[in-house]
Amino acid sequence: MDEIKIIGRKPVIEAFEANLPIKRIYLAAGVTGEVIQKILSFADQRKVNTTTLNRHDLQRMAGPENHQGIIATMASLPVLSIEALLQQTTRPKPVFALLDGVEDPRNFGAILRAADGSGIDGVIIPERRSASLSPGAIKSSAGAAFHMPVAEVTNLARAIDFLKENQFWIVGTDMTAEQTPWQVDFDMPTVIVLGSEGKGMRRLIREKCDFLVKLPMLGKVESLNVATTAAILFYEIVRQRTQSE
Repeated sequence: MDEIKIIGRKPVIEAFEANLPIKRIYLAAGVTGEVIQKILSFADQRKVNTTTLNRHDLQRMAGPENHQGIIATMASLPVLSIEALLQQTTRPKPVFALLDGVEDPRNFGAILRAADGSGIDGVIIPERRSASLSPGAIKSSAGAAFHMPVAEVTNLARAIDFLKENQFWIVGTDMTAEQTPWQVDFDMPTVIVLGSEGKGMRRLIREKCDFLVKLPMLGKVESLNVATTAAILFYEIVRQRTQSE
C-alpha cells in the first residue's frame, strides 16, 4: 500500500486522535511549542519513531505545503466501494456528495471538511480526473479526511444508476437551473452532485440528475467556489431536516 504524508500540526494531531497507524514523525530541528509536545507525547505512547531534519529537508518532503515544523507518514487512507459505503450507512435518509471532476486538492479537502461538519454520510469520487486523498487534500480538510468515508468508482454514471436503484434522488448543481436549493424538499435519501471547478457537471451526469439547483448570484461574480457551494447545500439540508424534527 502506498505511503502518504500528513503535513502540518493540526492534521497530525487529528491523525493520532483518530487512532490511525502513524509510521514515523519528521520534525524540523529546533521546533517547539505546546502542540508539538502533544504530538510527541502521542508518538511516545504509540511507540512511533521520530526523526529530526533541518527545515530545508523537511520542506523538500512537504513540497508546496506549509509543514509547520512537522510531517507524519502512514499508509494511504482507505477508500471504499460504493456498495460498502451504502452498507455502512445507518441513517434512514442518508446524504452523499458525488464529485464530478473536482481536481483541486484544496477544494476536495474543504468539501470533506464541510461534509463532516454537516453530517454528510459519505463522498463519492471517480478514479480518474479527480482529486484524491493526497497530503494537500488531507491538510485542507483540517482532519475531516480521517473521519469522512470516501468511495471511489470507475464510472460515475453507473454509480448514479446504482444509487437510484437504491432509492436515492440525485440533485445536481448547475448555473442554468431554474430552482434554488431551498425550493427542493431534501427529506429523502439524497446525492448532491458537484461539478468541476471550471466546467461544472458533464452532460451525461447532468442528464441523470432528478433535480438541478443553482445558488442565486446577486453581485458581480458569476459563481462561487465549488467547496463554498457544497457547504451551502449541505447546510441547507441540515436546516430543512432540523426544522422538520
